Amino acid sequence: MKRIPLRKQTSIRFIYTSFTILFLLLSTRLHVPAVEPVYPGKEWARLTPKAAGLDTRQLDALRDFAGGIGCVVRHGYMVYTWGDPTKQIDVASAVKPWYTHFLLKAIEDGKLSSVDDPIIQFEPRLSPLNEQLRWKDRAITWRHLSNQISCYGVSEKPGEAYDYSDYNMALFFDTLFLNVYGSSWERVDEEILHPLLTDPLQCQDNPTFMAFGTENRPGRLRISVRDFARFGLLYLREGQWRDTRLLRSESARMAVTSPLPNSIPRTKGEKADMIQDQRSIGGGNNQTDHYGSYSFAWWLNGIDREYKRHWPDAPTNTFGCFGHGGKRAMVVMPDQDLIVCWNDTQIDSREKENEALKRLRNSVLPTGPMTGQIIPDPQRPQWLKRHNTGPFFLCGPGDPEGFLYRGTLNADGTRNGDQMDLINKMKWTGANCLYIMAVRSHGGDGDKTENPFIGHNPAKGINDLIFDQWETWFHAMDENGITIFLILYDDNCSIWDTGDTMGGMESRFIERLVNRFEHHKNLIWCIAEEYQEALSVQRVKAIAAKIRETDDFDHPIAVHKLNGLDFSELADDPNIDQFAIQYNVSSAEELHQGMVKAWNGAKGRYNINMSEAADHGTGAELRLKNWACAMGGAYVMVLRMDIASTPRADLIGCGRLVKFFESTPFSNMAPHDELVAVETQYLLADPGNSYIAYAPNLSGKIGIKEMKGGTYDFLWFNCKTGKVIKQTNVSIEAGEGRWNPPAEIGTEIAVYIQRFE
Repeated sequence: MKRIPLRKQTSIRFIYTSFTILFLLLSTRLHVPAVEPVYPGKEWARLTPKAAGLDTRQLDALRDFAGGIGCVVRHGYMVYTWGDPTKQIDVASAVKPWYTHFLLKAIEDGKLSSVDDPIIQFEPRLSPLNEQLRWKDRAITWRHLSNQISCYGVSEKPGEAYDYSDYNMALFFDTLFLNVYGSSWERVDEEILHPLLTDPLQCQDNPTFMAFGTENRPGRLRISVRDFARFGLLYLREGQWRDTRLLRSESARMAVTSPLPNSIPRTKGEKADMIQDQRSIGGGNNQTDHYGSYSFAWWLNGIDREYKRHWPDAPTNTFGCFGHGGKRAMVVMPDQDLIVCWNDTQIDSREKENEALKRLRNSVLPTGPMTGQIIPDPQRPQWLKRHNTGPFFLCGPGDPEGFLYRGTLNADGTRNGDQMDLINKMKWTGANCLYIMAVRSHGGDGDKTENPFIGHNPAKGINDLIFDQWETWFHAMDENGITIFLILYDDNCSIWDTGDTMGGMESRFIERLVNRFEHHKNLIWCIAEEYQEALSVQRVKAIAAKIRETDDFDHPIAVHKLNGLDFSELADDPNIDQFAIQYNVSSAEELHQGMVKAWNGAKGRYNINMSEAADHGTGAELRLKNWACAMGGAYVMVLRMDIASTPRADLIGCGRLVKFFESTPFSNMAPHDELVAVETQYLLADPGNSYIAYAPNLSGKIGIKEMKGGTYDFLWFNCKTGKVIKQTNVSIEAGEGRWNPPAEIGTEIAVYIQRFE
């Protein structure tokens, strides 16, 4: 584009709108498997595991662990099979979500009005049952049947208890298919199953609800794993199949996102009357608890009464169908756009289900950074950037470091604090970071409850309710561009006494932590605060390697030290990207000189973060110190800026620093104070091309030595108010340049100068 040869001077306010729009566009992480969703036709389209982003060795490990028959689908393609995926086999209790599907379909087709309709209008034989229990069965609804809380055949009232009962399911099947749909066992396949579901899905192997014939437990599903995977894809796509909607999206979502609360107990199992000659579709009743993970006959990855995740090594939104204790299953991992189906396996417990799903998850090849995510700049590791989108500068609160543990401790380990209030206070200020600790107990600055473990005991494992609460706050931070500077261990925190090595329990903790929160774009891992108090260099390196191995998105990894500027012991570690500095000096000038020294010591190998300086101050003092650090080549997080008591003006001041830097190519620059002239105090420069000059109290001219002659643009910035004035097409002769700032720009200024020709 030809530049207009016109010298002009315009005054504008530093407007956040364009930055806000850009941020909102970048901050929404969409999981889009392809430009157009792929569905199988009469045959499954196939991809190799590698082409689908999966590791064949890990899929082989899943196959060897499971045995039997199975298949894996990703992005709508069949990518891996074992055994004979065409073989039709009974799936036992994994059929139950199919009943729910036809229940929801009956409601959409007007055969029923709601899942809360009582079923007695279709099964009047319930009416005279259990007079001594006040005819409780008259109140059974479709919701009760689908969620196995009908208490049919036990003494509790409908909705009072969970009874995993094959009598309940037989009542569900017969009442729905025979009475609501008006079919029969002999005709249910041809009248309902095939035309309403398996034909539209183009199932290849003729599924049937009469797995053993009409005389032996009708309602059991015989189906191949490759056909069962189509049912999973339907729910992964929320009821859509190609151009046809087979189920409303809100119905499909409800089915796989509505777990029973742990307040509903397991039935006591005291018998009550059932309809005479009531059949079962399998076994008896009271076979298992719901573990906070049962939703309309689907199993979810919920949290049980012991605060443990159902499958701790699977993504939290995983859902599936399971039969015979896990031997037969179909599971969906929405975050990975992944489906697995197996049958006749040796998986027969929740622990083995978890191991199989862990192997499946581990098969997903690392994807690298997300668009807009904070990463080390590959060309300039001395700075961070946003992947594929542009620059990133960090400036904001370094407190409260106990953010995750503010408020009253609830009985389940969560907190009743002001965390969302603090996040909301930071919104729109531009201050973009928060320095927080995952573990503050065991020698750290917190009490014994300040950790994410069950009963605050690391030996009991992660309390997933705590992680879920953290996720709520982290999501709000991420959505608002606030960097989660997540420090694993507070200073002097020592949970596991394993010397220079990382033990199994610590490895497991790091895996769970990283896998749970790695999906956030605005995230930096920090191994420890003041690491020397509890960790050796070798242990820090081992932890960094574990984080790097586990993190699929390659977030930056930082380490914080005791007071000082030397990082030589970790400078060449390939897994460590940032030196989080503690440097307790009293003046802005000392901070600046310290950052320049640390920058020079880094030699471009890592970036530096002035993350802890005592007595940083507030107001003008805070602002001057922030700029002094930034002009020394450092990011800055402010100790004692605890948000709650911080003046909003100080947060906005941090935001102005961020916005100014991100409007320049600062990542091409380095500290060059040797080139300052006149009243310039500090200088960042890519000499001959671009400069940022800073003066905290300008009374005359700002100047730079050794300028290259040419045409330049100037962007003048009032550090105190955020006012901006732009000058274009300014001719500069070679040598020392000196310029008067625009009169209305004030005295506390920065100016970005860019040469074009």
